[in-house]
This record gives sequence, structure tokens and C-alpha cells, in this order.
Amino acid sequence: MYKKYLFPIQLFLILEKVNVNLFTSKKQNLNNYNIFLNYKYLIMINYLLKNELFLNNSMLIENSAVDLKYYNNLDEKFFFFFNKYKTIIFYNYLNLTTKTKLFFYFFLPNNFNYSINSIDRIFFSANWLERETSEMYGIFFSNKKDHRKLLLDYSSFENPLLKDFPLEGNKQVFFSFFENQVIVQNNKFIEI
Repeated sequence: MYKKYLFPIQLFLILEKVNVNLFTSKKQNLNNYNIFLNYKYLIMINYLLKNELFLNNSMLIENSAVDLKYYNNLDEKFFFFFNKYKTIIFYNYLNLTTKTKLFFYFFLPNNFNYSINSIDRIFFSANWLERETSEMYGIFFSNKKDHRKLLLDYSSFENPLLKDFPLEGNKQVFFSFFENQVIVQNNKFIEI
């Protein structure tokens, strides 16, 4: 019975003003909470988790995104929801004081210009995580210290985890010893 009241009441009192959707699942542990918010509240939530007295023992564990482009075969109520939003960014926090995991989901609408404020000045672990998310999903984080790419080369502008990324390549890249440089050739098709 005591686990029912482990959710930090300070966070709940602030989030009820923002018209938040909060739920737990029976398939998850009782101390895992999923919170759906608008992307405008990202900085406010992170300052709250870092500076509030009973929540300041929180640490950022994970950050990633989900592309919702081709969710057409869902129920009608879910179809309108996924048709309205294109991308979900989620942040996973672990609070060591209350031993709870907080999952914050931020929805980006279809007409979003893909510039969201970075939280790497608040949580230092967000630097690496946001760099990976921006590289794989094409989401630009403004006010960021380091914008270098982690896995792809600096000249590529592709985002491999988006659903419109092609599965078959149309370019062939190789090093030519005769010309002593890297050559990129456009192919009409590549046979598998």
C-alpha cells in the first residue's frame, strides 16, 4: 500500500496546472510513471527535477525519439492522435530518493520546425544523448554546447531512424587509389 503514495506530490501539484496526462501500468512496476506533456514544458520540468528539494536527486538515464509517420492501421481514436503528431521525444529519469522512474513524453506536432531547447546545461548526461537523438531523428536542439555528430560523417544529412529513410542505397562510396580520394557515384539501383 505504501508504494501507491511514492509519486512525488510536489511534481504532481505542479503538473496538474499544465493539464498533464499521467498514468501507470500494471505491466510495469508500481514505481514507474509515464507523463505526457507538451514540448514547451521541457525546460521547466528539467529545472524542477534538478532544483526542487525532494526531487533534486534525479538523474537523466535515457533520451530518444519515436517517429510516428506510418501509423495508419490503428483504431480511429488513435489514428487522429498519431496523425496530429509526427514525433515523440521521451526522457527517462531515475529519482534515487523515492526510487521512482519518471518517463516524460513530449509530442512534436506535424508543423514543428524541429528546434527544441537543450537541457545539457541542466543535466550533463544530456549532451551525449541529445547529440545521438538529433543525429538519428533530425531534431535540432538549440542552445547546445556541442553539435558534432557521433556515428555518421559530418557531410551526411540523412537521419537513419526516420521512417522515410530509404532501405536500399542509391550511392556507392569508395576510395580510389588512382585519384587518391573518396568517390561517390550515384547508382540507379543496387541489387541485393
